[in-house]
Amino acid sequence: MITHAHLTTRVSRVLVGLAVLFVLTLLADSGSCASDSDTARATLRGLPGVFVAVEALAPAVERAGLTTHQLHTDVEFQLRQAGLRLLTKEEWLIVTGQPFVYVNVQVFLPPQGQAAYHISTECYQRASLDAHASSALVATWTTAYLGLVDVNALHTLRDHVRAYVDQFINAYYSVNSRPAGSAAPAATSPHRDLIRHVQERLQAGGFNPGTIDGTMGPQTRDALRQFQNTKGLLATGDLDDHSLDALGVR
Repeated sequence: MITHAHLTTRVSRVLVGLAVLFVLTLLADSGSCASDSDTARATLRGLPGVFVAVEALAPAVERAGLTTHQLHTDVEFQLRQAGLRLLTKEEWLIVTGQPFVYVNVQVFLPPQGQAAYHISTECYQRASLDAHASSALVATWTTAYLGLVDVNALHTLRDHVRAYVDQFINAYYSVNSRPAGSAAPAATSPHRDLIRHVQERLQAGGFNPGTIDGTMGPQTRDALRQFQNTKGLLATGDLDDHSLDALGVR
């Protein structure tokens, strides 16, 4: 006899299964998508500064080692080091355009194994709507990525977020003058040196990673994914241990 409790449990399992299937369907085409065109970069010209907003992570993700506070601190530190002015909430409310950098990290966390994640980094501004003579906050510059990460290595997503914030900084300074004394995205660091080495190995193997700059951008991830496919590895576009070993960079 099927009780109400049993039926509820079965329905819950079906819903969880559908959620997993949905995530895996997305990851079948995992990779990056971005709006970092010349047109998108032009919308960043003349911004007096930005407010930083980081979407709150799920409690389970924070317990697993990745916290909203860490990400918010990382992003603000990066932007400040690069010379961008950080707006307080009070300043943001009155500044023209109300620009803000928005970081959203979504993690589908299974009990063990690999977690699916989606990272988006966007710059929002208030834009006019001609049809209604009104305005709305819209994303004028974006970058996003789908991938997989071991559940015990969620902290490594901080490095991915840093790489995408670096992309925003580079896009911003492609149309704005860099303040004297400000720091460009670090040209040398252990993590960037590793990525640069990976890019060199990919290029030598016939996979085009784009500019050898130590940044894990969309083209580098696509090249790494192609390399992983040829080696029979899980094509995540992430620098996991198996991929590093296959590339011979450790």
